Amino acid sequence: MQWKNRAERLAYSLLSLKPWEFERLTVREFEMMIRGYDIRMRIEDSKRAFFFCMATNVHLKKSSQIKPRDVMKALYPRTARDRMIEEMQFIEEWEAKGGELDGNE
Repeated sequence: MQWKNRAERLAYSLLSLKPWEFERLTVREFEMMIRGYDIRMRIEDSKRAFFFCMATNVHLKKSSQIKPRDVMKALYPRTARDRMIEEMQFIEEWEAKGGELDGNE
């Protein structure tokens, strides 16, 4: 029941769903909608970060100017899960190209 209460709050606030729309969704469809919302927000935040930097950097020395990437890193710091996923992807790519992990050749 606790999951449903949290999901309903997200559905009705962030996603602007109607009760009957939420009830017709599967759990997977709901999760996909939440992921889509997150992606849209990151895109919007990256646009805002770009314009923030443009407006701010005119007042800063060239050596002190900030980059949109720096603003995005502050807004969305990497989590342990993100680092684990990146490491797993690296290992898969490494092994696909013939690399070995155990040190034996």
